[in-house]
Amino acid sequence: MSEAMAHGSGVALPANQPDLESHLIQLQNDLSWVQDHGSKAECAQAIESIEGTISSLRYAQAGLAHQLEKEVLRENEERGTNIDDQVRGAASRIAIARKRTQHGSRNYLINCRILFEDTPSISAAYSRGEFTEAQIQAMLTPLQDVRPLRRTEFDAIYGQNPGMFESMGPKRIKETVTNFTIKYISDREDKKLKEANAQRYVRFRKDREAGCVFLQARLPIVGGTGLQMMLRDQSFRIKRKGDARTRTQIQADLLARYMFFGEDSEQAINVQLGLIMTDKSLFMGDREPAYLEGYGFIPAQTARELIGGHQIPNELTFEEMEAELTPENIERIEVMTEITRLYTAPGDQELITMDSKARIFPEKLKKFIRIRDRHCRTPFCDGLVEETDHVTQYARGGKTSVSNSSGRCAICNKAKQATGWYEYTAFRNRHSMMICPGSAMSYRSTAPPATGYLHKPFPQLMCDSKWLAQFKERLNQPDEPGFMEA
Repeated sequence: MSEAMAHGSGVALPANQPDLESHLIQLQNDLSWVQDHGSKAECAQAIESIEGTISSLRYAQAGLAHQLEKEVLRENEERGTNIDDQVRGAASRIAIARKRTQHGSRNYLINCRILFEDTPSISAAYSRGEFTEAQIQAMLTPLQDVRPLRRTEFDAIYGQNPGMFESMGPKRIKETVTNFTIKYISDREDKKLKEANAQRYVRFRKDREAGCVFLQARLPIVGGTGLQMMLRDQSFRIKRKGDARTRTQIQADLLARYMFFGEDSEQAINVQLGLIMTDKSLFMGDREPAYLEGYGFIPAQTARELIGGHQIPNELTFEEMEAELTPENIERIEVMTEITRLYTAPGDQELITMDSKARIFPEKLKKFIRIRDRHCRTPFCDGLVEETDHVTQYARGGKTSVSNSSGRCAICNKAKQATGWYEYTAFRNRHSMMICPGSAMSYRSTAPPATGYLHKPFPQLMCDSKWLAQFKERLNQPDEPGFMEA
């Protein structure tokens, strides 16, 4: 019991407090029985049930926080206090009540406001325990950057596609929502990236107590991401050869060695990054965001400039340039370049597959899978794709192909070898698979679409779904008179 409760906080307990305590006691007794006597499947199901209950309680906690904020606002309005910030004090009270640091408490309150005022479908799913608090925060934080109308629009999209976040971890959820929001704030984001580029730096700090030198750098997204990906790939390659150093030690040694290369060095450093964008964004000025491998979604204008090799001035956004189409601006916008593209299926947004008869995945196919999956395909894991593996094992007849492949982090790739763990491709979909982690539960893992934030159904699947819906309607209809005698 907290000290405030022990000395009396002046707040009366709810009338149904004994009922709540009795429910909690019964829940603890049930969980104790499962803990002592339950099978693996029963333990896993109980863990999932607890997580759902916690999420529902977190939803109620968010509702209380939103109500507290409104009460603080009403109180400040009546007293005429805190005119410049009428919700001052609400975040601090909530942080203390949740036993959390004050850092980020305002952001939490803003997300609560969005949850209950702009996103009813997401709020309903949260109340049912379908999302954890971390997933909800990852979902709502990018929506802070757009107007309430756009938030409601995204909520309507979710309401029509309730499975769009299925088996996603917080990072993938944030990427998906950012893909939606960035096209509405593309000018602002593009300008922010240019300002960050102008503020690049490298700093060294000596720490004599630790006996080392700390390196801190701020790099442009292409150079910084390229360096990160190169060090990552090289460390994996060297580690696979049996090097005794850790991967972080290898990366530090490689970085230190690269720093001593002069401009006239004969050793060339070649960095290749994958950039996915639609043809409309590239050639017609569409605002559909592009995806930069190793970084995430970037504004379409930023991607166009990366391909074209030209940048608009830092003080102008793309909209400002369009408003004043001088010959100089037109020359900056209209650029010609040689382009290497990854093609998608006609009329669709999925990357076209490519197969191999080899037992081991070729390097180009590994890169394709890494770009396609972006994160580890194990449900709710946001790890980097470190290894490529067969969904159906090669020894069991699985093919070395895109449709039978999945990108995994090193830990998850080892975990899937556990007894009883089973995986298979779902519904002959080259981008989706079912995972049964040795319990009665199963999860579907779907690779993100190459562009956009939703998978578009193939025409054949749309026809099948209509036929299935009509068939279900016929089954639910009452029997016509004389039907059984016919």
